[in-house]
Amino acid sequence: MGIIEEELGTTTLSDGTDVTVEYNEGDRIHLHVGRFRLSFSPEEFGRFAAAVAEGKADLLETKDGV
Repeated sequence: MGIIEEELGTTTLSDGTDVTVEYNEGDRIHLHVGRFRLSFSPEEFGRFAAAVAEGKADLLETKDGV
């Protein structure tokens, strides 16, 4: 466990699950979803975020029947 340098974002999902993104010492980004934590380097987090954004776009495209 590192020291949290900055909370980058927080939200609560529709089912009540808390989601938090933190920047931690040692150049690590932690994504907390409920009781789970994923740890990324900044580069890994960038790739993860891009994959999530691409997945969202694909789902919306499928939903819209395009």
